[in-house]
Amino acid sequence: MDIDEFLDRELSGLDFATDKPSINEPFSEFPQKKEDFEPSSSLESVKSLLAKGNIEEAEHSYVELWRTLLQQKLKWSRDIYEELLMLSRQFLVELNKAYADVKKKADYINDIIKKARASIQEGKKDLSYKMYAQAVEMNNSIPNVFFEEKKFVQEHITLLYNELRRATDNELINRVYALVHELNQLIDKTNLSIKSNDFSSAILSYNKLIEVFNQVPEGFLRDKASLGIRILEIYKSLSIQSEILSLQKQIIQQTVAQPETLSKESPSKYSPPASSSVSAKKESAKNNMEKGLYSEAYKDIQDVLKIEPNDSEAKVMHAKIKTLQ
Repeated sequence: MDIDEFLDRELSGLDFATDKPSINEPFSEFPQKKEDFEPSSSLESVKSLLAKGNIEEAEHSYVELWRTLLQQKLKWSRDIYEELLMLSRQFLVELNKAYADVKKKADYINDIIKKARASIQEGKKDLSYKMYAQAVEMNNSIPNVFFEEKKFVQEHITLLYNELRRATDNELINRVYALVHELNQLIDKTNLSIKSNDFSSAILSYNKLIEVFNQVPEGFLRDKASLGIRILEIYKSLSIQSEILSLQKQIIQQTVAQPETLSKESPSKYSPPASSSVSAKKESAKNNMEKGLYSEAYKDIQDVLKIEPNDSEAKVMHAKIKTLQ
């Protein structure tokens, strides 16, 4: 007695439906018995995918067949039973074949990781990154059906990545330390040039200072802010000195041009020199500067500029006092 006859007998006794016609049905409606199992299109599709080595797509169709079995509940279907049994056996054969390839890839990836770590120790970071990318690409080629094996390899790749990040971060930190050291030296050199009144050298050092400062990458804001304060003080000093030099040039040009202007003017149009109060205030400002009384000197010059806003000498003194305060 085969399984179909056994199930028909047992289920009919319990009043369960089967896919067999009852004995009382007309003979013409009774299905012809299949001598051989006829595979369905799903089975053929899965077999074709497995033959191509596409295990992941084959798995989807395989799972769909199991869902069909779930919908059957306990209703017997010889077709589903034989299809699933055949596919399960075939999957095991194909998975065993594929596993050998997965094992080879895993071993090769481990060799790559070892070489990459050795390259990190030798300072060949670029080569290590290239090997890391190769290991990732190879691990991605392992079918997802080998989840456990793939996860084990991925853990080793992640450890390599972390080592590369540490090496890269340490290299970056060391580079920033070198930049900070160079910036401190340039700041000291620029300040020394300013104190020596060597403004040409100070300007050259300042330009180099800005160039190096902009090389400090993001993530080191504390260092940049601290250095930035010192650089801004240099910028302020050089800007004021540049203004002083510009005003001094204007005074020289006015001094040269004044005799010619006076000679062309008629006696009736000749203006007397600045008022005595302006001269007195400027003299007072000079005396206060010599005594170190910069606040008093600043007030004197402010008074002068209120009376004579275009007084070049007062402007120079005003700018100089700002640098000394």
